[in-house]
Amino acid sequence: MPVEMIETHAEPSGWFDWLQQDTSLVPEGAEDLVVTAVLVLQLNGRLLYLKRTSDLAEINLGERRILDTLTRQGDTVFVAVGPDAGHLRLSYRMPDLENAIAFDADGLRALIRQWFVWASTA
Repeated sequence: MPVEMIETHAEPSGWFDWLQQDTSLVPEGAEDLVVTAVLVLQLNGRLLYLKRTSDLAEINLGERRILDTLTRQGDTVFVAVGPDAGHLRLSYRMPDLENAIAFDADGLRALIRQWFVWASTA
């Protein structure tokens, strides 16, 4: 079963600086939307985003917006929360971050295996 790993790279700093400085444009807000510490797996056209963080408070509003949008378009997002792989709380599919369920590393592996079984049936 071939699995594709997708590599993402941030835009070079300063790429859109002109946009924030252009006085003819008055945006309501401007922020860099960057998602860090994410592994993306693809199987049969289905995507699984694995986000890791030591604390939910570290996920800013922009990151939450991106991850929530991914789930609304039908992708799966797992957020593993904890100081290390041995002490995880996990949220299966955003936007349920507030309802994280306690798991250990074996529980996380089991959920990922279930996703692979589901994605393999396509």
